[in-house]
Amino acid sequence: MASAVRALDDKKLQTTLYIKQTPATDQRAVGTDTIVINWVIKDGPAGNTIGHAEGLTTHANPAQNFWVTIMDLVFESGSLAGSTLKVMGLHGGKINGPGQWSVMGGTGDLTMARGIINYKIIQEDGASRTFEICIFAYYTSKETIPIPGGIGIFP
Repeated sequence: MASAVRALDDKKLQTTLYIKQTPATDQRAVGTDTIVINWVIKDGPAGNTIGHAEGLTTHANPAQNFWVTIMDLVFESGSLAGSTLKVMGLHGGKINGPGQWSVMGGTGDLTMARGIINYKIIQEDGASRTFEICIFAYYTSKETIPIPGGIGIFP
């Protein structure tokens, strides 16, 4: 029973990161209104690259210029290296103001993550856009997840 209780131990992630979108170099169209994205994640507005936001964005509401984005935040360096967050939500342009995305899962050190990301676009011009993202998520450390059969823990 102790391992079942440990599996529910939550840890909290609260951090601010930056996503840099540069359409000419980090995304490609796969249809009229759908784009494959590989945006850069940085630890500051002009900081070090620590990962990529990989996924799809679809122009769901052209009249309001809103996009539905489904992406994995893949962390490649820093304290979250080897982990991901599964993220989904709407975004528009800087004129649309701040918004919020859902955190619906995670892997690595962020196993079973759930929470929100509050974002605002802090820079936007014809060549690029920078999102400031404030992540508020709870997760269960992978070391506390029992292996099927009840023997051991994940390495």
